[in-house]
Amino acid sequence: MQTPLQTRIFEQLRLYLSDNLNPGDRINEAEVAERLGVSRTPIRNVLMKLQAEGVLAFEPRRGFVLKDPTVLSQGQEGSTEEFLDERVMRDMAIGELDDVISERALMQRYSVQNGVLVSTLRRLTRDHLVEPSPGRGWIFADVSPNALADSYRFRQIIEPASLLSDGYKADPELLQALDADHANAIENIQDMSRRRLFELDARFHRIIAEGAQTSELVNAIERQNNIRRVAEYIGFVRIERTQQSMYEHRGIITALLNGDRQLAASLMHVHLQVSRDETFAHMDEDLQRLRNAIAEKR
Repeated sequence: MQTPLQTRIFEQLRLYLSDNLNPGDRINEAEVAERLGVSRTPIRNVLMKLQAEGVLAFEPRRGFVLKDPTVLSQGQEGSTEEFLDERVMRDMAIGELDDVISERALMQRYSVQNGVLVSTLRRLTRDHLVEPSPGRGWIFADVSPNALADSYRFRQIIEPASLLSDGYKADPELLQALDADHANAIENIQDMSRRRLFELDARFHRIIAEGAQTSELVNAIERQNNIRRVAEYIGFVRIERTQQSMYEHRGIITALLNGDRQLAASLMHVHLQVSRDETFAHMDEDLQRLRNAIAEKR
């Protein structure tokens, strides 16, 4: 059984291997460890597991090389649909799905059956990331870097302001439970999957928005969370920044529990600015890496 840390590493390696390497390419352990912000030991453990599953091979003087990336989407219940979700969101993030596209074209693009595709489209529709075209196709939301930048600007306007709005009231018990979850995440961050870390982050911003007692605001924050969820598939999670973000969340929660909404709003503004700066510090590099990998496969 994989540990949570191995699961997180596997989730990120799966996309990295399938999108950046061709069969026979060498995997640089040190580079992967640096990208994921972990030591080489857990990386090596996952690579050895992938070798045993036939994804990788080990060659003298070269180390691990990619053998069969197709195995990455096999062998687990629901893995095909989850893998497709990730591939579609990745392609949305790099601008590969910016036109009206038919279901037939999508099935051919991803080599999946209609039932698997429809399940993915249903989930993306629920998250307001895709909608049926008036004709016979699907329209995907704009989740480009420009859209992500607009999202951060929008959030910097509304999230701090919501904390200062008349009638703002957050549930203390809910905040305390949220704080405890953050403390646990900080303590065990190396053992948490990327999905769990993102869900905790999204839950924080949703709970903060709920305090304004305005459903439209909560819906707007959910929309922004979905844009960020897609953008995650451009690059790797930076663990140090994720951990620091959790500390920043706890500072905002503490200010609210102490009744200091002015401080909470100021901390929120700084938190969003730092998050934006960190995101775009790596954006160009990650986008270019993915685009180069895709171009080489064509």
